[in-house]
Amino acid sequence: MQHPSAGCGWPPPETPPVVLTVDGRPRDLIAVFPPDYRPDSPHALVVAFHGRTNTNAEVRRYFDLERYATEPTIFVYPASLKDASGRNVWADPGDKPESLRDFKLFDAILDVLSQSYCIDRSRVFVVGHSLGASFANSLACARGDVIRGLASVGGGIQRPKDCRGPVAAMLVHNPRDAQVPIDEGLRVRNALLDQDGLTTGSEPDLPRRFNCRRYGYEKAENPVLWCPSPDDRTRSGRFYPHQWPAGTGEAFMHFFASLD
Repeated sequence: MQHPSAGCGWPPPETPPVVLTVDGRPRDLIAVFPPDYRPDSPHALVVAFHGRTNTNAEVRRYFDLERYATEPTIFVYPASLKDASGRNVWADPGDKPESLRDFKLFDAILDVLSQSYCIDRSRVFVVGHSLGASFANSLACARGDVIRGLASVGGGIQRPKDCRGPVAAMLVHNPRDAQVPIDEGLRVRNALLDQDGLTTGSEPDLPRRFNCRRYGYEKAENPVLWCPSPDDRTRSGRFYPHQWPAGTGEAFMHFFASLD
């Protein structure tokens, strides 16, 4: 069942938002709307988080999510802040798992778009890779009451003590990943099984090329797909198991579309 936001039925702003102010700091973002955006049609929302060494513009390109949308969808690619060494970070040192700094950034994105555009609040999704995956994984627990689905590659998790609700998830993680070891990915999987109240039994599922297994029965409302991807090498032949495998964007959007 759709849950239209307050912005439904109202003309949208003349230009999409490119900066939000959160706790007094300007935060850049890329917001992408369908060419045929209609203010009377609730849109799914996908918020995608980049990793430690990439920009939001770079991940928009290689995540390759937009062309696989099968429903009216708005995509938002926020930019992180940087730490003292110039590295991308989504949290401040010493942040507690239940209050990472940029949970407020996600809240602001959801609030501003809900007020100004027609969002289906029942179809809010988060995506991430590497450091962005770890943040998205953590966000899915801390904001489980507003996030419908999570899809991530090669991430860990800073898990609050109590999650706000169940979230469907698709987790891709290469067993040979040295940057974020597979044990971290398994910890994320197990945390989500606990969050969603699922047993440890699983069945093979699509996409086969990622070796996916589904936890939860076939039509479960909040399944968890665990996909230990075998893709070790990039298209140029370089060994890099921490990569975003080819076809991941399509697989993630197909997973989101499967969630009624």
